[in-house]
Amino acid sequence: MESFEARLEEIRPTRRLEMAVDVLDWTFESFGSIEADDVREYIEAALRIGRDGVAAHHERLELPDEMLEEFGEVDENADESGTSHLLSAVLGCSDAPEGLTGEVLYGVLSFCYEGILDREEIPEWTLESEAANGKCVATIEFQKSKISEFLNHSE
Repeated sequence: MESFEARLEEIRPTRRLEMAVDVLDWTFESFGSIEADDVREYIEAALRIGRDGVAAHHERLELPDEMLEEFGEVDENADESGTSHLLSAVLGCSDAPEGLTGEVLYGVLSFCYEGILDREEIPEWTLESEAANGKCVATIEFQKSKISEFLNHSE
């Protein structure tokens, strides 16, 4: 994935948000059920706002002040494996005053992947253990395919 990091800047800012929302959505769906209602509802609301932002050609996720103020409390309740990483990815999309730069997008992708790693409860994060886990492999392949798709259609 590191080979793609520098190339993310080649994607237009509005398209970077679109890619981030696609990856967040896929990751959220891959998690299966999230038991904590407030965490699940916060992520669902952020994804709705993200999809609306993509349709309006925004360059970052524009969460309302109320949601930003609630973030800390929601994150404190994110005890389930991977959920705090997913919340961090949401915040990364929103806390981007200059828009979603390639560097910020890479961080969002990393948070999503780390959420899957955590969710899969892999005891030790090594290349070998990640390569042996089907969900980790699928996540990397999905993210690589999204990057390629957006690089090939960055107009």
